[in-house]
Amino acid sequence: MPRSLRRLPRVLLASAAAAGVAATAGVAGAATGSAATGTTSTSRPDPAYVRTTADTRLASRLTTRATETRFGSAFSGAVMDAGSNTLLWSRNGDTALMPASTTKLVTASNALTTYGPAFRFTTTVKQGAAANRVVLVGSGDPTLTSAAVDRLASATATALRGKGITSAQVYADDYLFPAPTLAYGWRSTYVPTDITPVRALVRSQHDVADTTVDAAAYFRDRLKAHGVTAAYAGRTRAASGATVLASSAGYRLDTIVGQMLMDSDNEHAEALHKLVGLRLGTGATWLGAAQAQRARMASRGLPVTALYDGSGLSRADRLTAVQLARIVDAAFDARNSTALAPLRSASAMPTAGETGTLAASYGRFVSASSKCAVGKVWAKTGSLDDAASLAGWTVGTDGRVKTFAFVVNGRKSTLTLKQDLDMLAATVNGCY
Repeated sequence: MPRSLRRLPRVLLASAAAAGVAATAGVAGAATGSAATGTTSTSRPDPAYVRTTADTRLASRLTTRATETRFGSAFSGAVMDAGSNTLLWSRNGDTALMPASTTKLVTASNALTTYGPAFRFTTTVKQGAAANRVVLVGSGDPTLTSAAVDRLASATATALRGKGITSAQVYADDYLFPAPTLAYGWRSTYVPTDITPVRALVRSQHDVADTTVDAAAYFRDRLKAHGVTAAYAGRTRAASGATVLASSAGYRLDTIVGQMLMDSDNEHAEALHKLVGLRLGTGATWLGAAQAQRARMASRGLPVTALYDGSGLSRADRLTAVQLARIVDAAFDARNSTALAPLRSASAMPTAGETGTLAASYGRFVSASSKCAVGKVWAKTGSLDDAASLAGWTVGTDGRVKTFAFVVNGRKSTLTLKQDLDMLAATVNGCY
């Protein structure tokens, strides 16, 4: 997703999970109950499900509208009934294509089911090798704010002054993630145009070559403001048993996921991608994170074809429309009602014609063929030069939740193409 579409005005989603449950209250097929954040699996299709008139009509209209003239031959589309896990319509639904930023649905699902929606990543300041040395330790939190760094500096200054220390050397520890490299399938031009180098320490998402130095320099300056003369001395690894002088817990994970989905934020996605790898024991290298990504999805009965990053920038990534539709469908299974609430949330998923990357200001859901679905479709967008995708959910005219995914490759990702994808999503909603 181009950086211009990833820097939308931010609304911190402190109650994203609650909003997600509210968004689907009273809707046929919506999830109820509680969810575990450990290994989960998707429900099997209900063989007794009888297709509704709405199911039949949307399938007929999609077959008519999802033409090769509009979308070319590299097209994959699928629609499911969430309540019964029934595949309602498919055209090349098992064809694997570049999914672009709809990959972030995988990243969100993995992060939420691995850590839990209430989890917070904690950034710390640890005692260094000498009494006047302090180490700012990155936790991988992509939403660490300048205000949080200032609070860390204030607490650290208080601790140092309590020991009679008024001058300090500042170090940074960003070794939670390996040194930045390109993921497999990334073009060299993606950095820094579409994403900054992925590091474990970043302040307020500053678009700078070395976010670690930026954060440490700001921490140094705030130490000075709080009465301790300080100088930045470089990187170092904090000792595992070192005394913690200050700590700051970041935003809840469901808030971070909501920001990632709404803005299609690549930095959020890659940080979460690597953090899942760390949590599952395969590490934060691109290889280790990808291994964890595949294993986590497979353990939940949601295999993926080929993924090499968390953002969808990789041109080697491959997902099918059926896989994407099932990932969204899993959010409506009762056992996932808490863990995957953001995927059902109007506060986290872009709303057709209204918010995030589906806002009307970007030309989405404004055409005659889709505007009847404004405010009624929630979906993740995807866009590369020659790929466009849309995956999410809506409520059909029968009152049942339908999940969908449409992926196009081999065509320039123009506004016209994206509006044609909007038309397909609107058709699922009932814009016949």
